[in-house]
Amino acid sequence: MFEEVSYHPEILKGFEILHYHVEHNLPIEKELVFKLVPELFVHEINKLGAVDRARFKPKRVAYQRADGERLEVDDIATADANKLSDAEMMFDKAMQMEMYLLEQTSDVYHMYAEQINTEIRTGGHPGIQGYMRTLLVMEEENMKPWERRMMDEIKQLRLIEEDIQAIRILIAEQADVIEVPAFI
Repeated sequence: MFEEVSYHPEILKGFEILHYHVEHNLPIEKELVFKLVPELFVHEINKLGAVDRARFKPKRVAYQRADGERLEVDDIATADANKLSDAEMMFDKAMQMEMYLLEQTSDVYHMYAEQINTEIRTGGHPGIQGYMRTLLVMEEENMKPWERRMMDEIKQLRLIEEDIQAIRILIAEQADVIEVPAFI
């Protein structure tokens, strides 16, 4: 903490509670963490499906005339906002697949991180990029068993990534968008 920064007493109390719970290995309430780090709440919302995520969108302001009559344009916009289109459902599916891909990629890396680091140190590879390039061109019979398993898992992850790209192309075609940004 800096001298020029002063926290609200409720935030300080939250930090003390969080510190106590961590120090004594007690469960921590999600609400407390979201209150202290609100960015995590946005991350949690982004992990939800399209229908659940729509509940957190701010309501559109409806304009009324001075005599209290609502404009028809606002009624139509509100009705359209409550419906999910096919493109939104496909986008939601692509986002869920991307989250799955991200989690699985992280799991694969953590599963083989120690073996990869040992191989880089003892095998004379310049770094992880050089080692992975070597594995890509290496024939399977020359690989160690764990390297074969890792490369098989990486191939499966690449197939999932190709599926995501196919869905993104379909979404782009439906929205008449020419360029599709790549995920990886």
